[in-house]
Amino acid sequence: MIAWKQWLERHLSESSAPTVLTLGELSRAANLARNDSVPDPTLHAWIRDAVARERLTPVIRGIYLNRFKQPPGRLADAASYVRRDAVVSLHTVLDEAGLLNNPPAYVAAVIPLDPGPVRPRVGRVQTAAGPMQFHGMPRAMLEAGAVEDRLDLEGQNAHARATPEKALLDWLYLAKSPRSALTPPALHDVEHEMLNKKRLTRLARAMKGEGALLEWTRGEWTRKQSSTTG
Repeated sequence: MIAWKQWLERHLSESSAPTVLTLGELSRAANLARNDSVPDPTLHAWIRDAVARERLTPVIRGIYLNRFKQPPGRLADAASYVRRDAVVSLHTVLDEAGLLNNPPAYVAAVIPLDPGPVRPRVGRVQTAAGPMQFHGMPRAMLEAGAVEDRLDLEGQNAHARATPEKALLDWLYLAKSPRSALTPPALHDVEHEMLNKKRLTRLARAMKGEGALLEWTRGEWTRKQSSTTG
């Protein structure tokens, strides 16, 4: 392998390397590795080779998961690249925390809805690396509560991720919203007794969701049929 390519791949394998790479970042890294400008055809040929070797995984146009490094980039890491300000939440967080049975096979995230004529695109996105589902929530609800209650700041995540307590409350909020087709999780599918009760209470109060949480935990949900298929 040519020396600059070897340097580039070692650089992308470092623990400090991003888990998600844009085409611009790859171009700048290649130029640095070569100490000169890498022509676009040469760069794209190397990218195609890296993809064939499963060291880069395309997500959407110009966005790649970095699988040179360990642990490798994963689809959830690309959520904010696919939709700006996305926070991974809902069943994805509960499942990976070991708190959910029968999770759907896609990455779920929430994005803020701000006042104004421009609305972010929500719904399913079929990326080259797998499906993602984006749900919109008013920013006040998305950012309700103390940051350490609503965001997982302790996990080794390369993306914004809700705590399990916030993930459940996001799910219940969306299930109550007439603008969302999401149904609530079945009570027996969520290991809710393992959640941090104090954090859950604080967040429910901040989101004005105490009633919905109580209704769900009592098995009294009536607005929509419970389902984890969302």
